[in-house]
Amino acid sequence: METHIKCLTQACDNQHIKYQYLDDEKNFIKVALGEGLLFQQNRTPFNTEVIASICKDKEHAYQLLHKQIAMPKTIGFLDFNTHDQYQKYVNYPSLQAVIDKIQQEFSYPLVIKKNSGALGVNVFLCHDRELVKAALNDIFNRNSSSYDYIALAQEYIQPQQEFRVVFFRKELLLCYQRVSENKAFGTRYWDTNKGQALHINNPEELSALTQFIQPALALPGLIYVGFDIIKNSQGEYRLLEMNSGPKYNNYIRSCGEEEIIVLYEKILLKEALIDSSTPST
Repeated sequence: METHIKCLTQACDNQHIKYQYLDDEKNFIKVALGEGLLFQQNRTPFNTEVIASICKDKEHAYQLLHKQIAMPKTIGFLDFNTHDQYQKYVNYPSLQAVIDKIQQEFSYPLVIKKNSGALGVNVFLCHDRELVKAALNDIFNRNSSSYDYIALAQEYIQPQQEFRVVFFRKELLLCYQRVSENKAFGTRYWDTNKGQALHINNPEELSALTQFIQPALALPGLIYVGFDIIKNSQGEYRLLEMNSGPKYNNYIRSCGEEEIIVLYEKILLKEALIDSSTPST
């Protein structure tokens, strides 16, 4: 059983809400609210299909939100060796053309990363043309399990702090800072001995983060989401990514399960309230 599913079932037990396991591993459950809420690993019944897809597609998320909320400048490039039927979408037909465009639009250092990636896979900080070339070759390597047909070039912002902020029905349920002793770019804080999640309950910080993210919370179909937000050295927030199925393993490792159980209790109570107020037919 995944840790976050364990916390969900504990929240159900605490609130005397019935549920059933639908698989042997106990990572697929049905919660007895309304017609039944299905949770499958880190997939939930809350967001629309298109919102879940946008959260995975960093280029589309940027195109959707960057005029309403501060985000690092981002440009996507389709693999120039893509299949013939998609060649009509290729604007830069060679590796050299892609790199030339990147150098026209960005200054060094800059970030090159795969569009649909997660957990820091195929994310590169590039200080010169050769590093950009190597990064693009890695992302567009069709023999790699990490292949992506879209590579992103992105403005690099030196982070002072990095936050994960979780909202459900526009209510902030959890905020934590990702802390790592190793400040090198691309360091996955959960892989380092002294990396940790630091729970944030400072009212001023929470209020500022909530105010900053309001344009994203207004998206139709967005119900449950984790936002990755960085604060730069000037104290300005920037939205990096959205996650429609946040998991809490790293938070739990640092802070324990209690806050995650409470988070799920709040979600279940909100859904129970909606269910009780829905007229029967």
